[in-house]
Amino acid sequence: MFLHASIQWYGVISVFVLCGLFMLAQKSQADPLLNTDDASITTAHHCQLETSYSSFKAGARSYQVTPACNLDQNLEVSIGYHSTQDMDRVRGFSAQAKTVLKPLEDDWGIATSLMVSRDKPSEQGADLDWFLNVPISFHFLDQRLALHSNLGYQYAHDHTRQLRWGIASNYALTDRLGLSAEAYNQDRQAPFFQTAIHYSLIPNVLTLVAAYGDRLDAFRQRWFGFGLSFSPASS
Repeated sequence: MFLHASIQWYGVISVFVLCGLFMLAQKSQADPLLNTDDASITTAHHCQLETSYSSFKAGARSYQVTPACNLDQNLEVSIGYHSTQDMDRVRGFSAQAKTVLKPLEDDWGIATSLMVSRDKPSEQGADLDWFLNVPISFHFLDQRLALHSNLGYQYAHDHTRQLRWGIASNYALTDRLGLSAEAYNQDRQAPFFQTAIHYSLIPNVLTLVAAYGDRLDAFRQRWFGFGLSFSPASS
């Protein structure tokens, strides 16, 4: 039943985002705050850095730092640190390996990634989870628009299994200013929605991002976030 409900949510929101996509006519650009991954990796033998800070309505705060490097022609490895300041004071590390199965040619591409993560509450033991993800990206209108779609499988340390999904659209208002919209799930409750605005201080190299998000149910869990993306390989 849960699997069927997850696919229903994914299908409904995919149609919604696709309809919105064709009302726009600008170039796409990704955001470091988005949970939905795209089907590309860092330029070969180069690195990038993404970092973010979020403040939640309930008073919690979280931040993360994730450097990523392409060690070969088609293997990106990233190692991240994340921390949440709330009652549990959770902190942890993650490691991800990502490869492109089909490059972004003919207006679409596909990749796959495997992430392992370990969280450690302040007074509890450390736990290990893993997440297998398949990002698919589509370009529209001469690559001026993009849609990113994720389907993944997560296995948690408490032996729970979950189908995870995400869908995001990106477009630019100008050469430096752009917007993003995203919907995704993280648990067996209602999915989340997030919008973000990004401004390129140095086009394709240094980007600042601000985001607002909430959960799609009656119990609001809104948050505000700020992020930074640094990609020296693009210069």
